Amino acid sequence: MRTALVVHAHPDDEVFATGAATSVLSEQGWHVVLRVATAGMHGASDHLSASCALLGIAEWDWLGAPDQWIDDGGRNGPRTPAAADPSALTAAVEAAVKTLHPELILTVGSDGLTGHPDHIAISQAVQRARVQQAHVQCRVLGARVRTDDVRAGEHLVQQLAPGQQVGSGLVKGCDVPLETIGGASEQRRRQALDAYYDGLGSKPLEELMTTHRASSDGLLLRAVFDATGWDHDRFEELTSSSAAPSSG
Repeated sequence: MRTALVVHAHPDDEVFATGAATSVLSEQGWHVVLRVATAGMHGASDHLSASCALLGIAEWDWLGAPDQWIDDGGRNGPRTPAAADPSALTAAVEAAVKTLHPELILTVGSDGLTGHPDHIAISQAVQRARVQQAHVQCRVLGARVRTDDVRAGEHLVQQLAPGQQVGSGLVKGCDVPLETIGGASEQRRRQALDAYYDGLGSKPLEELMTTHRASSDGLLLRAVFDATGWDHDRFEELTSSSAAPSSG
């Protein structure tokens, strides 16, 4: 069985960044495994296990030791992945690669998808680990969003919150060619997002504006999905290799 390793900084990244891709790969017969660096802001186990079950992720575990790194709510403190010794993050990714022998690694793209420092640190660690494990035949794909898709999501939010800042300003998108993995269940991805945030996947965007700030990147990404589709993810290739997954 072919193995895909998914590496993220926080629980919920597997929904926002790679939720469609893992669903599609699982349906194609891949064994999908997640490694996550922190427990996030919610406490990981129940939320993450529910999300993984919905998104075709067969198993998850920590990247590194439990509680080695934390999500401190964007304060960028000393125990976050962004503040970690890069060699320690790289070693943790290398350990997962050596154990699982994946043919494919999914993570966030070089911009961290949302510009979050922890996301960028994880993307860079995966890239360093892949270079150091160059003998392993493995593709590494980083999730990105297109600039036009970000603008479409911003437009939806602006219509409901005129004059307010939309998102943090760090979700920029890109204009380079991207690979699409698509054909996933919209309903299951919506349910996976609901596992973390009540209604963020399923409630109308208009209703969410009463409980979420327009400046939330989570709300912006939800609007991007509404504008451009929930059933696919787009990726840049972080390293080159001859091995390739099938794409929907």
